[in-house]
Amino acid sequence: MNEEMRLAIIRTLPFLVVVCVIGVLIKRGKIKSQDLDLVPPFSIKRFIVCTVGFLLFTLTVEYLLSAISILEVSKWHHTFLPSIILIIGATVVAPIAEELIFRGLILNVLAKRKMNRHNAIFLQAIFFVLLHNFTYQNTLSSNIGIAQSLIDAMLFGYARYYTKSIYTPITMHITGNAIAIIERFIL
Repeated sequence: MNEEMRLAIIRTLPFLVVVCVIGVLIKRGKIKSQDLDLVPPFSIKRFIVCTVGFLLFTLTVEYLLSAISILEVSKWHHTFLPSIILIIGATVVAPIAEELIFRGLILNVLAKRKMNRHNAIFLQAIFFVLLHNFTYQNTLSSNIGIAQSLIDAMLFGYARYYTKSIYTPITMHITGNAIAIIERFIL
């Protein structure tokens, strides 16, 4: 196995482990699927509003950042098989794992502690940002990335409450990550 393939697997594997562990915990009854809102959205209309709204929001932000020349996107440089693993990891596995952790487990724990919904959403968003920006650099691009991560995480949290389903923020997260991957191929 070459180094590029090994690194692709290493980047994707932790997310797959999280999904599997949570799946096992649900199957063993340690976590209740309803505590994670692991149910279809109660309203397809709300699901579509959240998903399409997030898509339009993300495309608008990316367009505006590009228009004022502050969007930094590195070109995709991976070979075929590592690309497949990384794309599936970033657009499917990571969003599912992260949503189960942040908008599932963490938001559920905060709600059980009777925390105000808005405070709970903000706090889980802070945790989300800390996970995503552990290589913080004091640059404009890094600061924009932090703001985008915080806003996205808050939107994902509100979408879970608004539709009463974890599937909505998972879909939104997949959409955002797919846009980020596509940008690396076309910009």
